[in-house]
Amino acid sequence: MAASALTPHGTAFPEEGRCGYFVEKKKRFCRMVVAAGKRFCGEHAGASEEENARKRILCPLDPKHTVYEDQLAKHLKKCNSREKPKPDFFIQDINAGLKDETEIPDQLV
Repeated sequence: MAASALTPHGTAFPEEGRCGYFVEKKKRFCRMVVAAGKRFCGEHAGASEEENARKRILCPLDPKHTVYEDQLAKHLKKCNSREKPKPDFFIQDINAGLKDETEIPDQLV
């Protein structure tokens, strides 16, 4: 009886409030939380045919995640993979040593 509730992949249905996308590589359902009234998480929303009006594209800063095409400008401002401003006291290669041995100063401090 319990075997009839299993999918062809041998796993039960997704947990309540979790994504319904089956990750073939891991042989289990995605465990990300879904929004209220949705079936898939934001990453797998493209797998559903419910929301064809919006297109998801790879993030240009980090292709490991996707973003809606119409929200790309907003996402680029807050993406954690963006180039962060350097502090005022930061000096590039300050502890890298001398680049050339001919530049050795007469008096080392």
